[in-house]
Amino acid sequence: MKKKIPIILLCVVLVLGIYWCTNNRIGEKSDMQISESDVSLTIKEGTLTNKNATLILRNGSDKTVTYGEGYIIEIKKHGEWYKLKSGDRWFTLSSSFLHVGESKEMEVNLEYGYGKLKKGTYRIIKDMVYLYESGKEEKFNIAGEFTIK
Repeated sequence: MKKKIPIILLCVVLVLGIYWCTNNRIGEKSDMQISESDVSLTIKEGTLTNKNATLILRNGSDKTVTYGEGYIIEIKKHGEWYKLKSGDRWFTLSSSFLHVGESKEMEVNLEYGYGKLKKGTYRIIKDMVYLYESGKEEKFNIAGEFTIK
């Protein structure tokens, strides 16, 4: 019996360690506001892996929008969205325009800053800006959900 106790304790420590390693990338509950808009973000069929994806950005609004390279990834757990902790990530400060009625593809390296994504439901979030003729700008966020199997 005395020999079984250390083995059982070792098993418990290993199980807890594995659990911690797989869940330590999940941060706090998301407070990100996703806008209901005529600008959409979807994943191009056949491009999604746990490392990469091609996004399709569509502008169905009556205004030009601008966006950059950056994005955020969140994970869905127990019906709620949580931030994924990321390492250092750097993006070029350039901006692209998405004109009225236009669609563009954008390749993203999901692994960059987040590592390989494990099985689960995720969303990728991009910040966008409506550009008005008056010079006024309006910031908003769009998101596209996807599942890694």
